[in-house]
Amino acid sequence: MLTQEERIRASIIGRVGRLRIYLYLILLLLFLAAYFLGYAVKPSQQFASQVNQEISQEQSMINKLSSISQIAAFSYRLTNLMMSLGPSLIPLFGIWNTAEQWVYAGIATNAVSSNIAISIMAETVLLTLIIAIPSTDGLLLTLSLINYGRDRNFKDLAVLSLRWYIMSVILAIVFLVLFAAIP
Repeated sequence: MLTQEERIRASIIGRVGRLRIYLYLILLLLFLAAYFLGYAVKPSQQFASQVNQEISQEQSMINKLSSISQIAAFSYRLTNLMMSLGPSLIPLFGIWNTAEQWVYAGIATNAVSSNIAISIMAETVLLTLIIAIPSTDGLLLTLSLINYGRDRNFKDLAVLSLRWYIMSVILAIVFLVLFAAIP
C-alpha cells in the first residue's frame, strides 16, 4: 500500500512525464519551423555556388578517405556531424544551436540540386527526431534545477530529470554514431 507521500510523488512524476512529451513535440515543431524558415530564404547565386562547392569538397574527401580506409571515412563523417551538432546536446544552448543549424540546412536545401536537397531534407528530419530528445530533457533538467533551488523538497524530481538527461544524451550519441555509419 502506498502512503500519501508516495502517491503524490508518483502523481508528480506522471505529470512531469506528460510534460516531457509535450516539450518534445513543441521542440520538434520548433526545429522543423526553423528548417522551413531557412528554406523560405532565397539564397544568392554566390551562396549557392559556395554551398555546392563545400558539398562537393566534403564528398570528394569522404571518397578519398574511403579508398584508404572505411574507418577513416566514418571518423571524418562522425567528426563533422559532432562538430555541428555536438553543442546541441548542451541544455538550453542546444535548442538555439539546433535551430540555427536547421536554418542553415534549410537555406542550403534551397541552394542545391534536387537530389542533394532531398538528401539534406531527409537528414534534417531524422536528426531532428534524434536531437529533440536531449534538448527536451535538458530543458526539463534546467526547469527542475530552478524548482529545486526554490524548494528543496523537489530533490527527487531534479535527480530524475538528471537521469533522463544523461540517458538521452547517451542515446543521442549512439544514434548519431549509427547515423554517421550510414554511407
